[in-house]
Amino acid sequence: MRLNLIFGFLGSGKTTLVRRILDERSGHQATAVIVNEFGDVGIDGDILEGNSIDMVQLNSGCLCCTLKGSLISAIEELQTGADIERTVVEASGLAEPSDLLESLWDPQFGAKVNIDLGPVVAVVDTPKFPQIRDMLGDFYSEQVVHADVVLLNKIDKAEAPELDAVHDIIAQINPDASLIFTEQCGADLDIVLDGKSRKAAAHQPHDHDHGHDHDHDHEHGHVQFDSMVLGCGADVGRQSVEQFFNGLDPKVFRAKGFMTIDGEPRLVQFATGQLDIHPADGLQDGRMVFIGQGLDSKGLKEKFEFAQGGEG
Repeated sequence: MRLNLIFGFLGSGKTTLVRRILDERSGHQATAVIVNEFGDVGIDGDILEGNSIDMVQLNSGCLCCTLKGSLISAIEELQTGADIERTVVEASGLAEPSDLLESLWDPQFGAKVNIDLGPVVAVVDTPKFPQIRDMLGDFYSEQVVHADVVLLNKIDKAEAPELDAVHDIIAQINPDASLIFTEQCGADLDIVLDGKSRKAAAHQPHDHDHGHDHDHDHEHGHVQFDSMVLGCGADVGRQSVEQFFNGLDPKVFRAKGFMTIDGEPRLVQFATGQLDIHPADGLQDGRMVFIGQGLDSKGLKEKFEFAQGGEG
């Protein structure tokens, strides 16, 4: 079974890439998607529902930490219980690739599952890369370091000098990766999905001493994140929604969910200062996932409820 791993921080565009894969490739081979969303509600899983594919949705915790065992079990089940040719893992935006790559080389796992690992992909929000890297440091860089292919996404939201600067920074962090500028993750899927992973070889058991040092640094640099889920059942005016998100504490990196806005169902996505509101198909459960560091849960809940109540 071909296994494709897609990493990228919150809001970088991973789900957009997964949708492209489903649209362009799922009809050609039996495809499964494993989606993981940090927090109690798998919003990404809701977005991907309705595609004619097998899907495993894992909803709680960090992919490479609390869900490592569950992910491995899901991959084993897909190979043994279904006729799946390709499995795409959309890692949590808070996942650290080294843990997952090392778990894939575990001898016990290898004895059960025959995995053909494709290029490890990292999706980067190009205009926000310097800002996010300043906030998160090595944690954020790790997703680039372990990638075979880096999609420098959202180029339509940045000027040429900014794009060139980020390209040069990422080329220094990972000189071996293929760097591709994209809008809406519009890369050649042959490059993204096919071929072999060069980076994954560094996590094979024979590199034990190096791996030990890496684990030590990895644990030292681990970043703690918070999440909370808030209901939003009221019909809210767009102006109130925009005012709420414009006034969010910078400690809120990401928010994602469904709301009824001016009488219509909408998918609301917020990432590091940018708000996007799109039409949603059909009725959805009104709920919003907030992710950040040191969240003021009480204050965030009160402000969100006030924004909804202000529209009656």
